[in-house]
Amino acid sequence: MPKRIIFPQKGLTRLDSFELPEPGLDDVRLRTLYSVMSIGTETTILHQKYDPGTHFAKWFSFPQLKTGVQAVALVERVGAGVEEFSPGDTVFMRMAHGSHQVLAAQNLSPVPADLDKKDACWCGLAKTAFRGAWAAGFRYGSSVLIIGAGPVGQMVTRWAAAAGVDTIAVADLSEKRLQHAMAGGATMTIAGDIAGHAGQVGAIDNGSGPAIVIDTTGNPAALSSAMKFAARFGKIVLLGDTGYPDRQHLSSDLMEKGLTIQATHDSHDRDGWTQRRIDAEFFKLVADERFKLDGLLTHEFAPEQCEEAYQLAEQQRGDTMGILFDWTRSEY
Repeated sequence: MPKRIIFPQKGLTRLDSFELPEPGLDDVRLRTLYSVMSIGTETTILHQKYDPGTHFAKWFSFPQLKTGVQAVALVERVGAGVEEFSPGDTVFMRMAHGSHQVLAAQNLSPVPADLDKKDACWCGLAKTAFRGAWAAGFRYGSSVLIIGAGPVGQMVTRWAAAAGVDTIAVADLSEKRLQHAMAGGATMTIAGDIAGHAGQVGAIDNGSGPAIVIDTTGNPAALSSAMKFAARFGKIVLLGDTGYPDRQHLSSDLMEKGLTIQATHDSHDRDGWTQRRIDAEFFKLVADERFKLDGLLTHEFAPEQCEEAYQLAEQQRGDTMGILFDWTRSEY
């Protein structure tokens, strides 16, 4: 019987059985191979780290039956109206941690045959990061400060490198995460609390400071640092999704420097950059070795180990990056 990882109540994780619907005319039945945890978002939901009245509270409640956002699967069956996929094809899907899914064919992206299937799982968070890259307007010769070197921060770093950004500064509390950022194209790293590194950040762009600052943390306090360190007339992109927006505060830097603040979200399809289009671009860059993913998958678990996996994500955040569930280990 199909299995899925659920959050039955706050702080609890369980592998649960569920009924899979029959595919409709335009649907595809899928068997999951691998899924990768979105550490920040999923632990925020699991431990209810958000205020009442926020969008998190609107979108999520317990029991939470959809616990993930990115997976690679094999096509098992297709509906009579599906022409672009056949049984045996490998596809990427924005879907929860589960052994099987039934989805509309239009919501799937074909995975190139020569691409590592585990690497393809990063496509979901790469798309989230692309929203920030597009909002920032990455271009050759520009400068960016990325606050947070978690999974989304790693993806932003790689989009910046692929776009030819000249100075890619990445700040994080974890040295291990900063090593991953350097491997992905960062040109400088800032370890520890960024507030204590004014000199290092201020030296970017010959003393002007970074023209673009992207906050990927979801930490409401990061906005103040972003405004402090952004260059005059610079742009701040809020990509990290905080559960405590009332704790974010503007400072006088906003007016004095003439800063622009733009929030962007995974769901913000703009200028024709749909999920499929971004997926195809991501796969191309990975194949061309312009989007390096080596070493980003730091931990692998069987789905039955989901409780252990989420404990690791919450308690040892600095030591984790990609936490993968391997659905091929068991028969469901």
